[in-house]
Amino acid sequence: MPVDGMKLIAALAHKYGVPVTWVIDSQSVQASKDLLLRGHREHGDDVILLIDIPRFLKEAGVVPASEAEEIVVLRQKLPQFVISERAKIKEALPWAEVNVIAADTKTDALVQILEELDCIGLWGYRWGREPEHRENEASVQPEGCPWSFFYASGDHYNAPAQHAGGLVAVESTSLDLNAAFYSGNPKVFSAAPSALRMSGLYADKDMDYPKMLLDEYLKNCPWNRFVIFLQQQPAYEMEYRSYDTYDKGTISEMADILDRYFYEAAYNPDIQAFSLPEAIELYKKEFEYTESCYMVFDGLVPLQAEVDFYVPPEPKQKPPYPLTFFYYDHECQLIFKEGQMTPTEMRNYFRPPFESKHFFEKEMPSISAFRPTRERDKLIMEFEIESIKQMPFGLVIWDDHSMFSLVSTNARLVKWIGNYLLFMRMDLEEGLNRVEISLAI
Repeated sequence: MPVDGMKLIAALAHKYGVPVTWVIDSQSVQASKDLLLRGHREHGDDVILLIDIPRFLKEAGVVPASEAEEIVVLRQKLPQFVISERAKIKEALPWAEVNVIAADTKTDALVQILEELDCIGLWGYRWGREPEHRENEASVQPEGCPWSFFYASGDHYNAPAQHAGGLVAVESTSLDLNAAFYSGNPKVFSAAPSALRMSGLYADKDMDYPKMLLDEYLKNCPWNRFVIFLQQQPAYEMEYRSYDTYDKGTISEMADILDRYFYEAAYNPDIQAFSLPEAIELYKKEFEYTESCYMVFDGLVPLQAEVDFYVPPEPKQKPPYPLTFFYYDHECQLIFKEGQMTPTEMRNYFRPPFESKHFFEKEMPSISAFRPTRERDKLIMEFEIESIKQMPFGLVIWDDHSMFSLVSTNARLVKWIGNYLLFMRMDLEEGLNRVEISLAI
């Protein structure tokens, strides 16, 4: 139990009034009880419960022969285990709700069980590109899910629910969406201090990459109702009395990265620090369905940067990376490269492709005709789009359209993303679809 590492993280965060959310179980809570009690009382620290499903099955003496058998075992035994763990933690920490769970391994059954137990959140999701050649890298597999927060489906744990409310799914740590997408390596391009240090990006004195990454999230606040920046740091990596893996210099560098982020949280008026349970409660209060998210990301990593891709495989693409628009709602996820009207990549959560467990659409709709027309102070754009089936979809018109206002459209949504682009969200029917948008100065 890395209590010394916890003390260092707590000291760094509490110096700036930032609450820490600790991932614990009924055993680790005993070793850190005093620190947790003091942190909650003085700084609003909170706890979430770690559920390790493989370990749970092993300690239960069960080796499921199939996925169906595992579901039966989880259904029979996991609810009581979670209830027992929560009770033990609440006995040690009477103030703790223990209604947010952390899990590396996630299943549909887990989501269903946690909802039945009135849990509000599940932390530990991984966003990323469709995986390729990663059979031996299970620990870094993307899950086909959105980034940030979404309501998890009990039918597909890694997809947004189509119904209202439920269990809020949360990614492990915030990412440089642009670099993570094009490189195919979210482990390298994340806000985790260990990743920033090992990638070499933190050490590059010609750029302040950690600050640049945070600024990208702040840049996207005007066109979103909810933008979260998640900072994760394992306490064992800060365990300064044990140098089996990390030396004093390593810990010092990670502490410096944390200190800089906490400073921003304390002194930037556009940032408010929350514990994870507080953020989840806020999300549930504000949004009935998975809230749509619109993120424009510049290519932050310059061509000359020496990036250490320490997690296989080799990057799909090396810097520089183009300006890119990332979008999701409860029905789809769309990614647009600068200059392209149609998505570079799409995930269909509303009608998931049968052959893809990550919801990846291989045959995307195409624009068969595009007719822009200017009439004095009006701009009219007409599109004809061919689709092989009914599906959610979107188009992007790049460049600054902020001087225009919407007159009429048959699209589901038209949204201005600053002076970057105009986004249109639509629902396509099978066959030929005609979409029109009329703008006026």
